[in-house]
This record gives sequence, C-alpha cells and structure tokens, in this order.
Amino acid sequence: MLIVPKSTAQGERKVFQLQIAAIVSILIFSNFSSAWGQRPPVARGNLLVPKCEVVARIISGDIRLAAGSEVCSKEDQLQPANGATVEVFCYANGNILQLSGGAINEQCSQTSNNQAQFCIRENRFNCFDTKGPEEYENTPILITPYSPLILNTRPTLSWTPVRNAIGYIVQIKGTGVEWSKEVNSTSLPYPKDEPAMQSGIIYEVNVLAKMTEQEFIGKSSILMIMHADKAQQAKAIIERIQSLNLSPDNLAVDLENLYKANDLLTEAIEVLKERIQARTQNPTIYRALGDRYLDVGLPQLASPKYRIAMQYAKLRGDLNELAKAQAGLELSLSVGR
Repeated sequence: MLIVPKSTAQGERKVFQLQIAAIVSILIFSNFSSAWGQRPPVARGNLLVPKCEVVARIISGDIRLAAGSEVCSKEDQLQPANGATVEVFCYANGNILQLSGGAINEQCSQTSNNQAQFCIRENRFNCFDTKGPEEYENTPILITPYSPLILNTRPTLSWTPVRNAIGYIVQIKGTGVEWSKEVNSTSLPYPKDEPAMQSGIIYEVNVLAKMTEQEFIGKSSILMIMHADKAQQAKAIIERIQSLNLSPDNLAVDLENLYKANDLLTEAIEVLKERIQARTQNPTIYRALGDRYLDVGLPQLASPKYRIAMQYAKLRGDLNELAKAQAGLELSLSVGR
C-alpha cells in the first residue's frame, strides 16, 4: 500500500479544490454571458478582444443561438428549424426581420445612417454643422431636443447662452400650438398649460435673446413629432426587445440602434445618458454617445465621451471599441476647432 504523507495529501486536496473552484467559476461565467446574450471575449496574448462585430440580436427561432444572443457580421450562420424562419433585430435598419437562414451579414446589412461612423471611415472632417459656443456665441442655438424628429410631445427646450443677454423669449408655432414664454435661464420645460404638439406636424421654434435697448437676437429651428403609425411600430419593437430580459447595457445598445435607425437621435442620446448616469463602465455606451453627439453637431460634448470610452476599452482589452473611440476623438477634435 502506498502511504501518502499527511502534508502532501492536504496539499493535493487544496490543489484539487482550487481546480474545481476554477472550473465552476468558468462555467458560471460562461452561463452568465450566454444568459445575457453576450459573448465572452477571446484571449489573444495578453489582450481580450471581441470575437466579432455585433450587427443583430436573436429574437426567436434559431436552433443554435438562444433568444437574446448577439449575432456576428461574419462568423454567424442563422439556423432555423425546418421550414421556419429566425426572428432577428437588425441594428442597421432598426427592424425585426424574418430570415430563412444563412450568413447574417448578407441579410442584415451593416450599412446604416450612422453619420459619425461614416465620417470617421471616410476621413471627412467637414461632415457636421456644429453647435459650439464660439461660432454661435451671439445667437441662441437650440440644443435640446437634439434632433428635429422626436417622440416626446412636450420636450424640454434648451439653447446656447448669448453674451450680455438679459433674458430669452421662446416661441413655438404650428397646427394647434402657438405660445410664447419669457425666461431668464437657457432652458424651458414645455409649459403644462399649453397644448402638446401633434404627431406628423412640423413646428417652428424661435428662441430670441433679449439685449439692451429693446434689441433681439433670434434663431429659428423646427421640430416634428414622429407620425403615429411609425411611433407605434417603434413601440412594438421596443416591447419585443424588452421581453428578452437583457442586461441594462445591452438593452440600451439595442434601443439606441433602434432610435438611431429611425432618426430619433434625441431619444438615442437620452437612453445612453441614462446608462452613464448609472455609472456603467461599458466602452460601447460612451463611444456610441460620442457618435450621437457628433451626429447632432456637438463635438465639444463628444470628445470627453470618447476619452472615457478609450479608458474602459483599454481596461477590457477591447481593441474594436478602442479603435472606434480613438477615431471618433480625432474627428471630434478636428470639427470642434
């Protein structure tokens, strides 16, 4: 009989216990990532990089990928049951598609209306009309809503300050709406005692800076509430995405892609800002917010988000997001000069 010294046996038991604990930890992490539809990263040397460029999310119907799983642009092949289709949410067009199978990049195109990423790819530094304070320091430029097309029928209005202004007059005119309010600040919640804006109607927004000697400096903008049928379609897609029980960050990414595809940049920005206020450390959230700020002409707000995205991307070893954030930062600094 082989007699193992007590100290050796105890050491082997400790090693065995550590090995079991490590295996359990790996399994838990793997299951956790799958449960949230998020792929674990792949180790390459000392770096962790994403396995793919995510372009869609499984809603239902794939026999290999569970509902909520991310879908890669090149690596993934959709596999529906015989005679059935796979439901996927396409990031590029913001729609839920019924696909018969095959490579996702052939059916869910990566081409989108992402102006920031287009300008970054094409190295076009004259893509944006900026709302920076230097160019418009003597004109009140509407900041929020960030984009002309919105969902909220009673948005908060804000604008750039005008040097030496002693107050501001805000006016909205359009079908069923015509009001004027005077304020001393550079923001105004939509008045509760005024009728809400209606869907499908273009409204003119005037912001006038009151100067001394009855002088006024003004700037006009337009707002439009999304058509009711389009808004209902977007709401239905949002409900399907929410039913997947995604992590808060993944849900925000999907909603941001939906809003972006429908030119609802105000809503896209707000959903990303909510995650940042919740102190997320996801570089995608910060980088996407930088992109949206560029899209609406606010490079001075985009640059800090890109810098934070770079920090978190380095911590995660996410080379894809690091490259996107670096390119976005260069562009934001160039157009913001």
